[in-house]
Amino acid sequence: MGKTLLIIGVHVEELRLGERVAEGARELGIDVLRIEHGLSNDRFLYGNIFYYDTFLRELYLQTHMQIQGNYSLAIDLHAGVNQAGCCADVFCKETSVLDCLNSVLQNRLFLLSEKVRLLKIVKDMAARPKFADLSYLSCKTFIPEAVWEGRHYHYVGLEIYLPRPGQGSREDWLFARQLVKCIHECGRKLKE
Repeated sequence: MGKTLLIIGVHVEELRLGERVAEGARELGIDVLRIEHGLSNDRFLYGNIFYYDTFLRELYLQTHMQIQGNYSLAIDLHAGVNQAGCCADVFCKETSVLDCLNSVLQNRLFLLSEKVRLLKIVKDMAARPKFADLSYLSCKTFIPEAVWEGRHYHYVGLEIYLPRPGQGSREDWLFARQLVKCIHECGRKLKE
């Protein structure tokens, strides 16, 4: 198994950025799952938040079925806006993945590490974190637990914040590609 999958286009507004980042991912031997008809980030288009949440849940559960048994690592690429400049959040349930990524960023890409925030996905925000998890901020996610829980593969959410909406600049793509490369490298280390 041991393969990595990059998921792009869960939200239609993120697809153009995803395509640019995927160009670099393919060079690393990472497979790409391009969601042709993703959801809009504009929840109001659906008229009811229930329908939006239901569509998103079904999209992720279908994706989960494609990942399970075929990949050991799934990187779920998203885009947000930060007018102060490009930066990123990395979300994962598994402390070992976050520890590896933290080490890679600190040792080889220190300047990049200042623009990256690592977050641990938890079920219950009120639960007391384990000692090993105190280095990371805790977060909840709207993604179904079957996807991020990590029983069959490592799930890593990657949110790239761009200075303005759209596909980003060449520098933004290179930043995102470097993070995808680091995550991919950690996935390979964890399977060894």
